[in-house]
Amino acid sequence: MKPSLSIVVLAYNEEKNIADCLNKVDTVLRNLSREYEIIVVSEGSKDKTTTIVKNLTKKIKNIRLIESEENNGYGGAWKTGVYAAKKDLTVIIHSDNQFDFSEVKMFLQKMDDENADMVIGTRVYDKDPLNRRINRWLWNTLVRGMFGYLATDIDCGFKVFKSKIVKGLNLTSNGALLDTQLLANIRMTRAKIVEIPVTHLPRLAGNSTGANLKVITKALQELFVYWWELKHEIMVERGLAIFRWEAILIGVILLIASFTRLYKIDQYMTFLGDEGRDVMVVRNMIVKFRPVLLGPGTSIGNMYLGPLYYYLLAVPLVLANFSPVGPAISVALFGVATVGLLWWWSRQLVGRVPALLLSTLYSLSPTIIIYSHSSWNPNIMPFFSLLAMYGVWKVWRFGYWRWFIITMVSFAFVLNSHYLGLLLIPVIGLFVLRAPKNKSYKKYLFLGFGVWALLMSPLVFFDIRHDFMNFKNILHFFTNRQETVNLKVYKAIPNLWTIWVMILDSLIFAKNALVSFWGSLTILVSLFLVFKAKPKRDFWFIFIWLLVGLVGLGLYKQHIYDHYFGFLYPVVFLLLGYILNIYNKYLVTGVFVFLLGLNLLNNPLRYSPNVQWQRTQDMADFILKESGGRPFNLALLSKGNYDMSYRYALVLRNAPYKTLHEENTGQLFTICEYDDCKPIGNPLWEIAGFGWAQIDDSWTLPSGLKLYKLGRYVH
Repeated sequence: MKPSLSIVVLAYNEEKNIADCLNKVDTVLRNLSREYEIIVVSEGSKDKTTTIVKNLTKKIKNIRLIESEENNGYGGAWKTGVYAAKKDLTVIIHSDNQFDFSEVKMFLQKMDDENADMVIGTRVYDKDPLNRRINRWLWNTLVRGMFGYLATDIDCGFKVFKSKIVKGLNLTSNGALLDTQLLANIRMTRAKIVEIPVTHLPRLAGNSTGANLKVITKALQELFVYWWELKHEIMVERGLAIFRWEAILIGVILLIASFTRLYKIDQYMTFLGDEGRDVMVVRNMIVKFRPVLLGPGTSIGNMYLGPLYYYLLAVPLVLANFSPVGPAISVALFGVATVGLLWWWSRQLVGRVPALLLSTLYSLSPTIIIYSHSSWNPNIMPFFSLLAMYGVWKVWRFGYWRWFIITMVSFAFVLNSHYLGLLLIPVIGLFVLRAPKNKSYKKYLFLGFGVWALLMSPLVFFDIRHDFMNFKNILHFFTNRQETVNLKVYKAIPNLWTIWVMILDSLIFAKNALVSFWGSLTILVSLFLVFKAKPKRDFWFIFIWLLVGLVGLGLYKQHIYDHYFGFLYPVVFLLLGYILNIYNKYLVTGVFVFLLGLNLLNNPLRYSPNVQWQRTQDMADFILKESGGRPFNLALLSKGNYDMSYRYALVLRNAPYKTLHEENTGQLFTICEYDDCKPIGNPLWEIAGFGWAQIDDSWTLPSGLKLYKLGRYVH
């Protein structure tokens, strides 16, 4: 026997439409050979809608009228009709005659063919006025951003569904949010929803209330409240709800992370040549309107990164009135955000308590703190690597393909931070390929790659204009295997232990050589115990991320600095969480206290700040005074620095500094950053190009820096 039908007709002040609507519905139903009932809901109608329906009951069989003087809203009327339905399937239709009810046959056929629980219409050729179409698009876009994909046309007034699946739902809205709430709840039950295109006709009589400002305002208010409540409900069901004690503790941890990164940041931040170069470029972008297509150059390979980091610095630099402290603060905030994201993801992987322990250790790791309170392009890599991989995990684990866009945006920032971020490509590719596919995955793949290509396009434009200079250097870097990388994967094996110890030494064991050796060995043995315990598949995601990173670094032939493996900072702590879970709580507590003490003893804040920015400013002020307001040239003698930091401080003071290309001014101020400095006869270009010179004066500043004033040599 075919399923019986309950037709719920919503009618509010529809005296000009209701008779025609019900006659069409009755005509179609009499030809379907199904048992049916027609339920008309008229709540609060002020016109003759109710009277007309009562008169039609004499002509049309099986009509049931539900009326009330009070208007309970669209959602209230919807629920009244649906909860009163007694048949197998419920059909929702509005009485404004904007849908062709004969198409209900297509809905029923689709439901049978697809074995669906709900069939929802999609208005292909929308006949509503432009303002209503715009409102509908904005609403659908907002809902999709908050809840993910629910349906193409969420508020379509033509739906068919199994009556039993709706009556068990908790639908609280009495307003326009009802359809969103309905679909979100049904999606949570894993019921099957299919969509079908429907004819949409112009309204010929009566007035719609959907575009009413009061209705829209109430719907938006309900939307945000429902989103918050639903998120909390889902987290409770999945064991992810944040308890009060947990919120307090992570709040304290984030405060600690903020303190260790922001305390006297103007004194602890690094400000040398690279940092000076970056803020100089960004200042010129803003002040001189010089957008750039290239980012910082690499120390090896003569390659250039993309310019995203420069654009990221623009706002904090302006807010700080062009002080480099502003960008340093922004990097510190990215560091704090990394702690928060690490906690959020690790609590889903390894549990509440381990997540708090890991985020505490991460927030207090001396190496991570040092790289978190200075503005330098590699320093944002941990955050964007973690966000990129979290997005991949969401795609792979749950099929949430919209996260692929976030992954690709984050990955673009990773590649703009350091070229070793390329080592994330195999991991991203592997798990995206193994992710569950849905009907929208191709769209998100296209959007993800499209956004990534857009963010990386400045490098392409630069190469097109400069004979592919950067591409050639990258190609040389990877093909000149004698100097840079070895592409034979097995060649990495002899280096894995050394790199493993080096990473753990930097991130977890506070660079204590003895503890690092034995601690690294203990963690390695513990990993075998984790393998033996047959961990969940999430563990293998984390393990493969780390393994690919270790192998990649093992193939690299140059010296590896701490900032090179910024893309692995978070994964080390995530892996540690799995290890903590295999031991009893007393042992874990003891190990945590030991590591906490070890990191606190080596906390950078226990040592005097480098005051590099203040020292640079003092030098700039002194040079400006001794120059007498006349143009001058500048040189820096240093064993590991260059002069961009001093030049930036001079630019901020509008000093009459000139390069030798611009003007040989006759006075050359030479800064010495090491002992036994001899400027006369030095081969440095700024000194050699100045010509024959003599020392006219010299000073030793309170910072210990020495300054020479060179003038023309006089016979």
